[in-house]
Amino acid sequence: MSMRIIAGDIGGTNSRLVLAEYTATGRLVLAEKHYLSAEYDDFVEVLIQFLNEHDIRPLVDAACFAIAGPVESAVVSLTNLPWKIRREQLCDILETPEVSLINDFVAVAHGISTLDSSDFLVLQQGLAAENNPVTADAAVVGAGTGLGVAHLVWQKDHYKPYSSEAGHVGFAPENALQTELLASLQRTHEHVSLEWVLSGKGLVTIYHFLHEVTGLPESPDIREAMHGSDPAQVISEYALIQNDDLCLRTLEMFIDIYGAAAGNAALHYYPIAELYIAGGIAAKIKSRMADGRFTAAFNNKGAMSSVLQKITIKLITQEKVGLYGALSYAWQSYRKQGV
Repeated sequence: MSMRIIAGDIGGTNSRLVLAEYTATGRLVLAEKHYLSAEYDDFVEVLIQFLNEHDIRPLVDAACFAIAGPVESAVVSLTNLPWKIRREQLCDILETPEVSLINDFVAVAHGISTLDSSDFLVLQQGLAAENNPVTADAAVVGAGTGLGVAHLVWQKDHYKPYSSEAGHVGFAPENALQTELLASLQRTHEHVSLEWVLSGKGLVTIYHFLHEVTGLPESPDIREAMHGSDPAQVISEYALIQNDDLCLRTLEMFIDIYGAAAGNAALHYYPIAELYIAGGIAAKIKSRMADGRFTAAFNNKGAMSSVLQKITIKLITQEKVGLYGALSYAWQSYRKQGV
């Protein structure tokens, strides 16, 4: 017996969709495509285009969509996009009642178990879970269009993920320059969330702050490049080749904040054996994430520094982890129901 599943990873920047067939011998991907979310008025447009482009008839047995936002009911709003996704509407379109909506970082958590060792870059080798009798739990943190955080609780042979909205906690500066950044943002924002500085838009915010407040000069070439491309991507690219001091300093400050925030998440969910770094930014700047700056900020927790040094930190380099997680969730849910 075979079954067909559609899964999606729906974010503020990209909407990734996949159609797969499961049989007794395994999984076969039949169609896969990603779309730029901002080019569509709502998710239904994206889904119908995917169905039509790949002539998906008959429709599917089950579906799961990972949404970048809090999932509390059958109607979900994206945090960084004016979309409302309604489960009932998707059931009608796909002609199946087996449609699940889950948080995007819950999907990442489910996707971790589907990855190979080549899909991870170890930033810090801590105490292996099997040698740590305290716990085998983990956490995942990821900056992209927004900032996601989830807790992974180990239950016998698998993780049970718990979502959060920890990306919207207040930004807590760790040094004088970060304090100045916070004060600068507080002049125009009543609440400065961590996501305001730890995301794609946060990278751009830091860039302008360093230029305007510290006086680091801005290259006309970079300013021009930002008009035709994603500004965060331009900053990262120029920083990675170390061709521009302002971009390099921006990325360093971003990584300092990233490491400190990841350390805070580890302490919030402690005890954990592993911390995973996901999101669209980290994999693109993996060479700088791995040079020691991130782990130094992660471990800089005073009396708790020695505790955090025991945690293994793995950067996920597979950008489709959320999509694979949504696919796995749909498959497991369908099997458990014995449909």
